[in-house]
Amino acid sequence: MSSNHASGLEDELPSKVNLNSGGKDDRPTKSVMIRANKAKRVAIAAQNIATEAEIEINTVEKSVNVLKTIYKAIESNLLFDIHDEARAALIASMTPLPEVEKDTIIINQGDKEANAFYVLEAGSCDAYVEDPSGKSILVKSYGPGSGFGELALLYDAPRAATVKSTSNCKLWVLYRKVYMAVKRTYDQKLFKEKIELLSAVPILSSLNEDQQETIADALELIDFEEGDVIFKKGQVGDRFYMIKEGSVKITNPDNSDELLTELSVGGYFGERALMQDETRAATVTTSAYCRCYSLNRTAFHELLGPLEDIWRLDALKDVSILQSLKISQLKKLASDLVNRTFEAGEVIFNKGDVGEDFYIVERGDFDVIGDNETVLAKLSKGACFGELALLKNDTRAATVKAVTAGRCLSLSRENFNKRLGTLEEIQHMWRYEALRKVPILSKLTKTQRNKLVLVMQERTYQDGEVIINQGEKGDIFYIMMHGEVSVTASGVEVTKIGSGGFFGELALLKEDVRQATVSAIGEVSVMFLDRNHFNMHLGSLQDIMQTQAVSYDAVTESKLAQSTQLSDFQPVATLGIGAFGKVLLVKFGEKRYALKCLQKSQIISMGLLTHVKREKDIMMECHSPFLVNLVACFKDKTQLYMLMECVMGGELFTYLQSLDDPISEEDAKFYAGCVVLAFEYLQDRNLLYRDLKPENLLIDRDGYIKVADFGFAKELKSGKTYTMCGTPDYLAPELVQQTGHNKAADWWALGVLLYEMVTGLPPFYEEDQVALFRNICNLKYSFPRHLSKDCRDLIKRLLTKNPARRLGNLKGGAQDVKEHPWFKGLDWVKLARKEIPAPYVPQIGGVDDVSNFEDIPLDEEHPGEGYSNKPYRSIGQFKEW
Repeated sequence: MSSNHASGLEDELPSKVNLNSGGKDDRPTKSVMIRANKAKRVAIAAQNIATEAEIEINTVEKSVNVLKTIYKAIESNLLFDIHDEARAALIASMTPLPEVEKDTIIINQGDKEANAFYVLEAGSCDAYVEDPSGKSILVKSYGPGSGFGELALLYDAPRAATVKSTSNCKLWVLYRKVYMAVKRTYDQKLFKEKIELLSAVPILSSLNEDQQETIADALELIDFEEGDVIFKKGQVGDRFYMIKEGSVKITNPDNSDELLTELSVGGYFGERALMQDETRAATVTTSAYCRCYSLNRTAFHELLGPLEDIWRLDALKDVSILQSLKISQLKKLASDLVNRTFEAGEVIFNKGDVGEDFYIVERGDFDVIGDNETVLAKLSKGACFGELALLKNDTRAATVKAVTAGRCLSLSRENFNKRLGTLEEIQHMWRYEALRKVPILSKLTKTQRNKLVLVMQERTYQDGEVIINQGEKGDIFYIMMHGEVSVTASGVEVTKIGSGGFFGELALLKEDVRQATVSAIGEVSVMFLDRNHFNMHLGSLQDIMQTQAVSYDAVTESKLAQSTQLSDFQPVATLGIGAFGKVLLVKFGEKRYALKCLQKSQIISMGLLTHVKREKDIMMECHSPFLVNLVACFKDKTQLYMLMECVMGGELFTYLQSLDDPISEEDAKFYAGCVVLAFEYLQDRNLLYRDLKPENLLIDRDGYIKVADFGFAKELKSGKTYTMCGTPDYLAPELVQQTGHNKAADWWALGVLLYEMVTGLPPFYEEDQVALFRNICNLKYSFPRHLSKDCRDLIKRLLTKNPARRLGNLKGGAQDVKEHPWFKGLDWVKLARKEIPAPYVPQIGGVDDVSNFEDIPLDEEHPGEGYSNKPYRSIGQFKEW
């Protein structure tokens, strides 16, 4: 039997991870030498990925010899370390180039528009690197069966060398768009196969779509040879299997190996092992070569928890008055639910009783009975009753009686309040936050928002019910509490809006003609507010927007909208320059802000429009002390601008570089804790960050960290995204190998950050990016001797190759990270309130003191300004900015 699975987190670490670093440790010396010359790292530009159906892929028939040559070229290439079917499709899509003559330059060092990988079928080539003096140095020679240029399959990496033919050559080429499309198509096909197999297992039928996807990601592929015994009758089982290829025999050894049944592709066995320790009821042996997906109980519990707990959590999610709770809060309540059993005919409570407890039916049938013994409703598994008891001390409106023997899960208001505080307070805060996210209400003060929260009303709509109609006049604004609505214009669905979303907000400004129809998909709960009530409590919103100049100590958009030229602000200094923008310190009256300037032509030329708009939208939604917060957005003819709060303590990168030695674990704990709180905030809103590094962590005047630069941030409620983006040192294996990623990629990056803070270098550091990516995918790193056991363990669990098993991506989410032993002693509540003294407080001389940033001339151009003279066709891309 051969296997490529790991039984646990520790087992996932390859031998190349040196846990003890015995012998001489030369990394600190190497670290100091490299850090002394270490430049800021540039992020990789995000690339849009098409699917196989969206691009034209030409397959070319190849001889056996050509196939052997190509296989030889890619056999040790990590970008082709994928499932066989996808690899075969990539090889089939390679196309031949016309014969290349001797002394032809195939790729040029520094070429920034590289997009192809080459395989040499015949002939020879040499690779040269130009040194600082301009001299070409031979670094490698290629013969038949060699491949080069593979980084171009991932992103626009400038070519690291010049490759020149030394004889006539035959070359095959694979283009990035083809590689990405084929790989994504086959990855999704494989994922769909896993979901279909899981859906056929009855014991897992209660899992929702997100939970199925979580388990599918964690499945391990195990190969068995013919005649292998997978398990024997009587063994204690902790693993279940689903057959991808081949077949197995299930026999009873106590009865002369009686054949009980045979299973083939799609079959499953051992599934009860996911629930409890149970001896195997039969022996399972392969009939032929067999490949199975498998998962053990430990992994299942780490990801989702016991099946009973999963059901409890899902039941709570469907309780309408709990819709304002976060998943982390619902999980706490799920653990507090108490089992209550009832006999047939037993009364759970009577009409008129004072309500204290709330119930969810786990099994059995119950009736809700009104006056004259009228049955008002029938309840079965998953139904809830008595939930208003969590909200207030009120009398029961009806009697509930058990029709059959049954069991319910129960929660008292007292226990709810002890665990989370009153439900009334939680709902108030949820409404407040929902109002804060509405752009036209961004100018309201805290007091004004709190007034609106108190007057907003609730309403429930049923499936298909129309909430607003296109063309009608409207004066009501809506915020989604629970469920989902469909937005259609002229009969065509434009979008869907879920919990926390809003629509009809322009009705608060003026009598609004509805531009679309909004209909309920399933049962929907909304909060709503009409213009008359708004005006009654706060006055005209138009007047508020025009006269209120300050909101949360920030300049309002309405006032800035009159300024469309950068010259209307007084530039004070340059705070930073990146690949896609320039950040200035600007003066506006007596206040200082950071102004991010983006060139429109660069955005269009590089296909970054979606990302830039997404960055703005995400920053508009977020407001946290651990994030750099957006104040306003505006534009002129050539540029887009994002006005942000000013954080003048400089970058964590600069501070770390200024030190002779890496920081202590205690200091690293403080900075890592700030990042954990930032990630927790983002992930509660289903947001990925995707560009963590010390360069993007700013230090405020109190010494606390603020996460900056949301250029690669993205909302992802479920599933995976395939965009290649981030900074090479911090990329997770799933990003390098383009298998799709989710929030787990951010937790990997936290592991890299922690390692870099306490050792001075990122764990997989190599100057050569191909070597760097190989280290990442092979988990090749080592620990210096001075790191504590807990620090090593946290890093290992964050740098887990399988994202489904990575700390932070398990059932507890960010809480699992916060509860790791390394963070013991850190008071998370005090950290969130900024009550812990920071290990370093920057010296800031005055409002214009930029000494904590690099000295960059105000007139220095960033790469995007090179696009300023490049025309682009304006078709209203920035109309809504």
